[in-house]
Amino acid sequence: MDLYGENYVLTVDIGTTTIRSVLYDSNCEERGSYQEKVNTIYSTGNDDEVLVEIEPEQLFQQFLRVIERVYKTLPPNAHVNVGFCTQRNSIVLWNKKTRKEETRIICWNDKRANKTCHQLNNSFILKGLNIAGGVLHFFTRKNRFLAAQRLKFLGGMVSHRLIVTINRSEKLKRMKAEGDLCFGSLETWLLMRSSKSNTLCVEASNISPSGMFDPWIGAYNHMIMKIIGFPTDMLSPIVDSNLSDMAKKPIIDRSHIGSEMTISSIIADQQAAMFGCGTWEKGDVKITLGTGTFVNVHTGTTPYASMSGLYPLVGWRINGETDFIAEGNAHDTAVILHWAQSIGLFNDVTETSDIAMSVEHSNGVVFVPAFCGIQTPINDETACSGFLGIRPDATKKHMIRAVLESIAFRVYQIYSAAESEVYVNKNSPVRICGGVSNNNFICQCIANLLGRPVERMTKSDHVAARGVAMLAGYSQGLWNKDQMKQLVTIDDVFTPNLESRKGLLRSFEIWKKAVDRCLGFYQ
Repeated sequence: MDLYGENYVLTVDIGTTTIRSVLYDSNCEERGSYQEKVNTIYSTGNDDEVLVEIEPEQLFQQFLRVIERVYKTLPPNAHVNVGFCTQRNSIVLWNKKTRKEETRIICWNDKRANKTCHQLNNSFILKGLNIAGGVLHFFTRKNRFLAAQRLKFLGGMVSHRLIVTINRSEKLKRMKAEGDLCFGSLETWLLMRSSKSNTLCVEASNISPSGMFDPWIGAYNHMIMKIIGFPTDMLSPIVDSNLSDMAKKPIIDRSHIGSEMTISSIIADQQAAMFGCGTWEKGDVKITLGTGTFVNVHTGTTPYASMSGLYPLVGWRINGETDFIAEGNAHDTAVILHWAQSIGLFNDVTETSDIAMSVEHSNGVVFVPAFCGIQTPINDETACSGFLGIRPDATKKHMIRAVLESIAFRVYQIYSAAESEVYVNKNSPVRICGGVSNNNFICQCIANLLGRPVERMTKSDHVAARGVAMLAGYSQGLWNKDQMKQLVTIDDVFTPNLESRKGLLRSFEIWKKAVDRCLGFYQ
């Protein structure tokens, strides 16, 4: 086939563990990929909190390198646009004049703001805001005020990590006062680094989980930011996922890789994965098992105010029209497996599924995955991790099974919270993606617990990158929604075993007792 002059989309998926580029042709067929491991730095802060950071220069050079590696495989005169998806709520600060970073990239699972959030959540200010929201909701029945009634600040949000970072540095406070300090999540920072001509902006799906965005008005929540003392003069304008509302599309400057490249779409990583899974209709469910666990339910064209800590997010905003999702998450998934390997529970993560299936049960051993606390639906950032129920006859195999079951239990816990609150379409498939979803034992456990078939996506760790490509092609008219349905491909289907489900649910109840014992450990 003659590929000369064909349209391509080059996508970059900037995750917490891996950064990868994937090249797609005009049929959304993968034509090449390259990836590198992201060097995430874990350390302990002044208040014994866990700091999670990335060196910005190292990540930007990786960004350019993964693009260049696949760009070199293009035929002559090929037309290529770039799209990228990023880990959300990771931020970096830089000097407006010199364009040089003043901090490392502060990752989404960094805990430096936890103490501040805990204090604020127990303050009269927030309690007053909750009461006011409740009163206004009673009289207006508007979900926007219901959300205010239940508002709780989390350390994973951008707002408080930025405030804490500035307040801890005399230099940053001085730069802020002099108007020389800029900040951005990864997409804003990458635009800044890619070309001096780029207009700085934030993309709608990336800003929506930041703690600064009001999904009911589709804009910044200036009232909340004023209450917490957020520096609103540092904010950038919010744009569509397909950048249709930008006067000039951003570029990657020719000086970086020898050719100027147009950036045509930007979207957050979990929303990109949801788009790539084809879960585009109200009630559709997507599960991602990567660095963390994310359960997303499509809620249509309106956001949802949750009772159990589900977060209302922008799924994507195309040409000014917004699709919303409700999300529950657990921060510890792949990191649990990396830790278990590092202490010698197993040698190769790909063998863990077979190891877990080689024993009938975990012999009473349970594991609580809470290195970064317990998120949805409990939301206790002071919880601890631990093995419980260890007896003299417990073996490594039992412990491995307990670790894998704990990942499935967290998925079921989040899914159950979502199912109790939002519309879940039982006639549409549950789709799963992410590197950890390659573990058959975990996927089968999830199917058994949910009592529903679970479809694992083809090339499950490339789904977010494919979602960016599909979004770019859809917004550029390469294919419509009906045609996109043909682009969604399934690798395997896990059918629930109802007999196994009974035993697994009994284990889940024991696991919940273990979770209760780990809550509040670091208070």
